[in-house]
Amino acid sequence: MEIVRESSRLLKEKKFDVQSKGTASNYVTSADMAVETFLREHLPPLVENSVFIGEESADKDYESKYQWIVDPIDGTANFIRDIGYSAISAALVRDGEPVLGVVYDPYRDEMFCAEKGSGAFLNGKRIRVSERDLSHSIFCTAMSLYKKELAKPCINVIEKVYGKCDDIRRMGSAALELVYLACGRVDLYFEIRVFPWDFAASELIIREAGGHTGTIGFDRTVFNRPIPLICANTAENYEYLRSVVMGEIPQIPYAD
Repeated sequence: MEIVRESSRLLKEKKFDVQSKGTASNYVTSADMAVETFLREHLPPLVENSVFIGEESADKDYESKYQWIVDPIDGTANFIRDIGYSAISAALVRDGEPVLGVVYDPYRDEMFCAEKGSGAFLNGKRIRVSERDLSHSIFCTAMSLYKKELAKPCINVIEKVYGKCDDIRRMGSAALELVYLACGRVDLYFEIRVFPWDFAASELIIREAGGHTGTIGFDRTVFNRPIPLICANTAENYEYLRSVVMGEIPQIPYAD
């Protein structure tokens, strides 16, 4: 947690460069690179023989027993626009399963963390998912920003769920939306295509907070490729959301 917190000072630099990563909506900044470099230097020494997998890394070793999976700035577009809704996400994955997760929001100084089997916490206080039923639930979702050809089934899911839930949010940082579910601020989540660094830390935090997570095409979430992600506060809400998603997206519609 202290390493992640220390890395956040690099987000506070007033000047940074912005580059495209292939599409008009996909950016990387010099701040992303600076945070990732800092975490690459400081996290692997904590666990012998661990490897580092960052969003901006060219090399991604998904075969090692211990992997640090990191998003240096989740919500880069928000960061560029000074919206103030971005986070640093870091998870330790062991044999394909997250065992430590930290998501830090430097704007609100909120440190979400979890260790497998030990519960989930926000600034040192234990957190739990909400108990809201579907009609009172807030649904966080998006429409496949980097593959806009996948938007139609996402829109169909949104239309169906919106008719049953309280309201919908699209805030621009998957990691923060997910930890907001963990602490009861929102209640449902679905995205058709997220990457391991988007959710490795926050998925563990949700599960340790009593929530439910899953995907399609696999028995459980995996951390070596992009996948659809389905999360909810209660088992009933999870099964409902999963049934809607499966009705529109019966199999993963992309390879990578």
